Amino acid sequence: MTLKKIEAVFPQEKLDAVFNALTALDISGFTYFSVKGRGARPREMVSSGRGGRVEATHNDNSFIYVVVTESQLPKVIDAITTHAGTGAAGEGKIFIYNVEDAVDIGTKKHGDSSL
Repeated sequence: MTLKKIEAVFPQEKLDAVFNALTALDISGFTYFSVKGRGARPREMVSSGRGGRVEATHNDNSFIYVVVTESQLPKVIDAITTHAGTGAAGEGKIFIYNVEDAVDIGTKKHGDSSL
């Protein structure tokens, strides 16, 4: 069976919704962390320290990656796009890669059985 790695970057404020949606799916798990970046999404205005406001140099985002079987791919993508997006441009990206193999460190199982 073919394994797929999904990487998604989206606004930090959408993390709880995406986290809950992925947790509800029958997948083995995922990894997430906070990142900063620049994209098409407008950056927030922040205090300059002297009573003024300036545009932030970056956006605060979340980054999630998960490895799933090819059959699980559509439901994971749907969960992310449904819960991270509102339809506006610049809300993030999803990247999908082929995974040659995966090995569970404890059981030493390979492939989809390692998930």
